[in-house]
Amino acid sequence: MRELLLIAAVAATGCQHDVHSPFPPGLEPLEDNPIPPQTSGPYAETLMTKTEDGGFIHAYGRGYVDAPPGQVWAAMKTSQAVVAVCTTDQQTVTPKSDPRYELDFVVSYTVNNVVTVQWDDEWRFGTIDGTPDAPELAMVGHQKIDGSSFINRSEGTITVTPADGDDSVTDLAFVEHLDAIGDSDSDVLTGMNHDFGAILALTHGTAIPGCP
Repeated sequence: MRELLLIAAVAATGCQHDVHSPFPPGLEPLEDNPIPPQTSGPYAETLMTKTEDGGFIHAYGRGYVDAPPGQVWAAMKTSQAVVAVCTTDQQTVTPKSDPRYELDFVVSYTVNNVVTVQWDDEWRFGTIDGTPDAPELAMVGHQKIDGSSFINRSEGTITVTPADGDDSVTDLAFVEHLDAIGDSDSDVLTGMNHDFGAILALTHGTAIPGCP
Protein backbone atom coordinates (compact mmCIF):
# COMPACT_ATOMS: atom_id res chain seq x y z
CA MET A 1 0.00 0.00 0.00
CA ARG A 2 2.67 2.53 0.94
CA GLU A 3 4.56 2.00 -2.35
CA LEU A 4 1.35 2.51 -4.34
CA LEU A 5 0.58 5.71 -2.45
CA LEU A 6 4.03 7.10 -3.20
CA ILE A 7 3.79 6.21 -6.89
CA ALA A 8 0.30 7.72 -7.16
CA ALA A 9 1.37 10.89 -5.41
CA VAL A 10 4.37 11.44 -7.66
CA ALA A 11 2.18 10.94 -10.72
CA ALA A 12 -0.49 13.30 -9.40
CA THR A 13 1.94 16.07 -8.49
CA GLY A 14 3.85 15.64 -11.73
CA CYS A 15 1.14 15.96 -14.38
CA GLN A 16 -2.42 15.20 -13.26
CA HIS A 17 -3.90 18.25 -11.62
CA ASP A 18 -7.37 16.69 -11.26
CA VAL A 19 -6.12 13.64 -9.28
CA HIS A 20 -6.47 13.89 -5.51
CA SER A 21 -3.21 13.39 -3.62
CA PRO A 22 -3.32 11.59 -0.26
CA PHE A 23 -0.61 13.97 0.98
CA PRO A 24 -1.49 17.28 2.66
CA PRO A 25 0.31 20.31 1.19
CA GLY A 26 3.93 20.31 2.33
CA LEU A 27 4.07 16.53 2.83
CA GLU A 28 4.27 15.49 -0.81
CA PRO A 29 7.28 13.36 -1.83
CA LEU A 30 9.95 15.49 -3.48
CA GLU A 31 11.26 12.62 -5.62
CA ASP A 32 12.07 8.92 -5.45
CA ASN A 33 14.88 7.93 -3.10
CA PRO A 34 17.53 6.16 -5.23
CA ILE A 35 18.89 4.20 -2.25
CA PRO A 36 16.93 0.93 -2.42
CA PRO A 37 15.36 -0.56 0.69
CA GLN A 38 16.61 -3.84 2.09
CA THR A 39 14.39 -6.77 1.22
CA SER A 40 15.35 -8.85 4.27
CA GLY A 41 17.16 -8.58 7.59
CA PRO A 42 19.23 -8.28 9.60
CA TYR A 43 18.74 -4.50 9.65
CA ALA A 44 21.65 -2.49 11.02
CA GLU A 45 20.97 0.87 12.69
CA THR A 46 23.19 2.78 10.27
CA LEU A 47 22.46 5.42 7.62
CA MET A 48 23.43 4.92 3.99
CA THR A 49 23.80 8.19 2.07
CA LYS A 50 24.52 9.51 -1.40
CA THR A 51 24.43 12.87 -3.22
CA GLU A 52 23.76 13.97 -6.77
CA ASP A 53 24.14 17.31 -8.56
CA GLY A 54 21.07 18.31 -10.54
CA GLY A 55 21.73 22.04 -10.61
CA PHE A 56 21.61 22.05 -6.82
CA ILE A 57 22.38 19.55 -4.07
CA HIS A 58 20.24 16.41 -3.98
CA ALA A 59 21.08 14.29 -0.93
CA TYR A 60 19.58 10.97 0.07
CA GLY A 61 19.69 8.69 3.08
CA ARG A 62 18.15 5.40 4.19
CA GLY A 63 18.52 3.79 7.57
CA TYR A 64 16.77 1.42 9.94
CA VAL A 65 15.66 1.68 13.55
CA ASP A 66 15.24 -1.50 15.59
CA ALA A 67 11.77 -0.54 16.84
CA PRO A 68 8.22 -0.61 15.40
CA PRO A 69 7.13 2.40 13.29
CA GLY A 70 4.64 3.58 15.92
CA GLN A 71 7.38 3.83 18.54
CA VAL A 72 9.76 5.63 16.17
CA TRP A 73 7.03 7.98 14.91
CA ALA A 74 6.08 8.97 18.46
CA ALA A 75 9.72 9.58 19.40
CA MET A 76 10.59 11.69 16.38
CA LYS A 77 7.62 14.08 16.64
CA THR A 78 9.71 16.73 18.36
CA SER A 79 11.95 19.53 17.18
CA GLN A 80 14.92 17.80 18.84
CA ALA A 81 14.80 15.14 16.12
CA VAL A 82 15.26 17.50 13.19
CA VAL A 83 16.57 20.96 14.14
CA ALA A 84 19.85 21.72 12.33
CA VAL A 85 22.06 22.35 15.35
CA CYS A 86 25.30 21.25 13.66
CA THR A 87 25.35 23.74 10.78
CA THR A 88 23.69 26.81 12.36
CA ASP A 89 24.58 29.12 15.26
CA GLN A 90 21.11 29.90 16.66
CA GLN A 91 17.77 28.11 16.45
CA THR A 92 14.38 29.29 17.73
CA VAL A 93 11.36 26.96 17.53
CA THR A 94 7.85 28.42 17.24
CA PRO A 95 4.92 25.93 17.45
CA LYS A 96 2.01 26.19 15.03
CA SER A 97 -1.43 24.59 15.13
CA ASP A 98 -2.43 23.80 11.56
CA PRO A 99 -5.17 21.13 11.76
CA ARG A 100 -3.90 19.47 8.57
CA TYR A 101 -0.86 18.15 10.44
CA GLU A 102 -0.17 16.12 13.57
CA LEU A 103 2.69 18.49 14.36
CA ASP A 104 3.75 21.76 12.75
CA PHE A 105 6.42 24.24 13.83
CA VAL A 106 8.77 26.88 12.40
CA VAL A 107 12.48 26.96 13.14
CA SER A 108 14.18 30.37 12.81
CA TYR A 109 17.88 29.91 12.05
CA THR A 110 20.87 32.25 12.25
CA VAL A 111 24.31 31.57 10.80
CA ASN A 112 27.18 33.97 11.52
CA ASN A 113 29.93 33.49 8.93
CA VAL A 114 31.40 36.71 7.50
CA VAL A 115 27.81 37.90 7.05
CA THR A 116 24.76 37.01 9.13
CA VAL A 117 22.23 34.80 7.35
CA GLN A 118 18.74 34.27 8.79
CA TRP A 119 15.82 32.21 7.52
CA ASP A 120 12.70 30.35 8.64
CA ASP A 121 12.11 26.66 7.99
CA GLU A 122 8.66 25.11 8.50
CA TRP A 123 8.38 21.46 9.60
CA ARG A 124 5.20 19.39 9.17
CA PHE A 125 4.38 15.85 10.34
CA GLY A 126 1.51 13.61 9.25
CA THR A 127 0.39 9.96 9.07
CA ILE A 128 -0.63 9.16 5.49
CA ASP A 129 -1.56 5.48 5.76
CA GLY A 130 -2.37 3.54 8.92
CA THR A 131 -2.69 5.26 12.29
CA PRO A 132 -0.24 7.36 14.34
CA ASP A 133 0.16 4.38 16.69
CA ALA A 134 0.91 2.01 13.80
CA PRO A 135 1.75 3.97 10.65
CA GLU A 136 2.17 2.17 7.35
CA LEU A 137 3.37 5.44 5.84
CA ALA A 138 4.12 8.65 7.73
CA MET A 139 5.80 11.74 6.33
CA VAL A 140 7.87 14.60 7.66
CA GLY A 141 8.40 17.58 5.37
CA HIS A 142 10.26 20.85 5.71
CA GLN A 143 10.89 23.87 3.52
CA LYS A 144 12.26 27.38 3.75
CA ILE A 145 9.34 29.82 3.98
CA ASP A 146 11.10 33.16 4.60
CA GLY A 147 14.47 34.77 5.01
CA SER A 148 17.79 35.39 3.30
CA SER A 149 18.10 35.42 -0.48
CA PHE A 150 21.40 33.58 0.05
CA ILE A 151 19.21 30.45 0.27
CA ASN A 152 17.20 29.87 -2.89
CA ARG A 153 15.90 26.44 -1.93
CA SER A 154 15.95 24.37 1.25
CA GLU A 155 13.50 21.49 1.49
CA GLY A 156 13.37 17.87 2.50
CA THR A 157 11.31 14.87 3.54
CA ILE A 158 11.63 11.89 5.86
CA THR A 159 9.50 8.87 5.01
CA VAL A 160 8.61 6.48 7.85
CA THR A 161 7.50 2.93 6.95
CA PRO A 162 7.84 -0.60 8.31
CA ALA A 163 10.88 -2.43 7.01
CA ASP A 164 10.09 -4.79 4.16
CA GLY A 165 8.73 -7.97 5.70
CA ASP A 166 9.35 -6.94 9.32
CA ASP A 167 6.88 -4.65 11.12
CA SER A 168 9.12 -4.60 14.19
CA VAL A 169 11.75 -2.53 12.33
CA THR A 170 11.34 0.98 10.89
CA ASP A 171 12.66 2.15 7.52
CA LEU A 172 13.59 5.86 7.44
CA ALA A 173 14.19 7.40 4.00
CA PHE A 174 15.58 10.95 3.69
CA VAL A 175 15.53 13.30 0.69
CA GLU A 176 17.12 16.78 0.91
CA HIS A 177 17.39 19.58 -1.65
CA LEU A 178 19.62 22.61 -1.06
CA ASP A 179 20.46 25.54 -3.33
CA ALA A 180 22.36 28.19 -1.38
CA ILE A 181 25.45 30.36 -1.62
CA GLY A 182 28.34 28.44 -0.10
CA ASP A 183 26.34 25.20 0.16
CA SER A 184 28.15 21.87 0.31
CA ASP A 185 27.31 18.18 0.19
CA SER A 186 29.13 17.66 3.48
CA ASP A 187 26.95 20.16 5.36
CA VAL A 188 23.76 18.49 4.13
CA LEU A 189 25.02 15.00 5.00
CA THR A 190 26.21 16.21 8.43
CA GLY A 191 22.69 17.40 9.20
CA MET A 192 21.11 14.22 7.85
CA ASN A 193 23.39 11.99 9.92
CA HIS A 194 22.70 14.03 13.05
CA ASP A 195 18.94 13.78 12.47
CA PHE A 196 19.21 10.01 12.11
CA GLY A 197 21.30 9.77 15.28
CA ALA A 198 18.83 11.96 17.16
CA ILE A 199 15.89 9.80 16.04
CA LEU A 200 17.71 6.66 17.17
CA ALA A 201 18.47 8.20 20.55
CA LEU A 202 14.94 9.51 21.10
CA THR A 203 13.49 6.12 20.15
CA HIS A 204 15.77 4.17 22.50
CA GLY A 205 15.69 6.70 25.35
CA THR A 206 19.38 7.60 25.18
CA ALA A 207 21.20 10.94 24.92
CA ILE A 208 21.20 12.65 21.53
CA PRO A 209 24.75 12.50 20.16
CA GLY A 210 26.82 15.61 19.63
CA CYS A 211 27.69 16.99 16.24
CA PRO A 212 30.28 15.10 14.18
